[in-house]
Amino acid sequence: MRRAARALAVLALAITTLVLRPPPAPAMGLKDEQELGARFALEARRRLPLLRAPAITAYLRRVGERIVARLDAQQFDYRFYVVREPTLNAFAVPGGYIYVHAGLLDQVPGEAELAGVLAHEIVHVHAHHVVRQEDQTALINYATILGLFLSAVHPALGAGAASVGAAAQLKYARQYEQEADHVGIGLMRDAGFDPLGMPRFLRMVLKAQQLNPSEVPPYFLSHPLTEDRITELEHLARAMPHPKPRVGGDAELAAAQATLRALVESREKVLPAYEERLRRDPQNADAQHQLGLVFLYGGQPERAEPLLARAAAGGAARARGDQGRALARLGKLAEARAAFEAHLREYPNDPPIMLELARTMIAGGELKPAAALLETALTREPELDDAEYALAECRGKSGDEREQWWHLGRAFELRGDLERAKSAYEKVRDLAAKDTPEWKQAEEAIKALDGASGVFGG
Repeated sequence: MRRAARALAVLALAITTLVLRPPPAPAMGLKDEQELGARFALEARRRLPLLRAPAITAYLRRVGERIVARLDAQQFDYRFYVVREPTLNAFAVPGGYIYVHAGLLDQVPGEAELAGVLAHEIVHVHAHHVVRQEDQTALINYATILGLFLSAVHPALGAGAASVGAAAQLKYARQYEQEADHVGIGLMRDAGFDPLGMPRFLRMVLKAQQLNPSEVPPYFLSHPLTEDRITELEHLARAMPHPKPRVGGDAELAAAQATLRALVESREKVLPAYEERLRRDPQNADAQHQLGLVFLYGGQPERAEPLLARAAAGGAARARGDQGRALARLGKLAEARAAFEAHLREYPNDPPIMLELARTMIAGGELKPAAALLETALTREPELDDAEYALAECRGKSGDEREQWWHLGRAFELRGDLERAKSAYEKVRDLAAKDTPEWKQAEEAIKALDGASGVFGG
């Protein structure tokens, strides 16, 4: 057994060394992969049921960025999304776009299991698995590959694009799954997560299929799964030195799950379980935080605020920012601002809370510092559509009409309203002098939107 474990560790090290050094570039090239991912993101915003929940996507980003930081060479900027689907699924699009289904996020029992999923998907991107696989079948074109990923979520959406029978369904080859397993488990361990989280998640997926054979979890469809594969990963993980558990990681996951459930399920279904948790342990700051989040995102900020205040006083991670959200919804902007500022002193890299603080500044007429804060938030989280909208408000109130329309265009684009985005970019182009950087930027944005429509026929 020890000899087998050592052999697995040597194999994993060999694969890690090969993959962490960027593998040979596929025929498509890095720039093409980035364009492919950007085009898919445009189409996904328009056609997939993405959950616009900055608190949840920010949590995914924090977990994912810890893993990305362990790559020797970061070729892409990684972005994370939640698809409003109740199924066990996740997938990665070339160029650094990671999509996690709400059902998977809801069901993972711990942060290490979630980290295992993200690490696996990040390696698929970093090692160019999709385009390397398509190189071998000579099916490289935008419509085919984009259709593969649309089909991974909604088969009907990708049917028109993935017209080639062999490409109608994305399924990674065995060697690419092994690379993603072995490199990913090393990355998550190096990032401070329990490496056993990856095989635990895969066993959960396998068990879901065994309990209901008529319903195959979507994760099976693109990630072929066997008992031998899971057993091998378990042996490999046990042979690794385990890091100390991250303090507060599972509590942050539980807070994200409470937020998710409050947004996608009925209050009658969600509320009793969280009330019962707090009844069992009334002084538990994490239980106070989670129930407060259920009230906050269930539309009852007046019931959320005292719970979130107690949670923050008790040391629950990031509860002070959530208290600020409740205060803002109650119209108590001065108190909300104080809570946001206190939160950012403890967690300075939190773009959604930067946005919330900027909104209180805008309400108080502090346009210049609000705009600077929004720019910082968007540098750190470019998908924050409400920050683009708030920045448009700042620019408009400051009299900069061209910048106002630019940021409105970005907000509409991020929300999947591509027609209004294009109209806004056309206004930017009309307001800018021809051939200036601003005019060219607007032209490129319009062409990108037109290109996305051309691939899928509008």
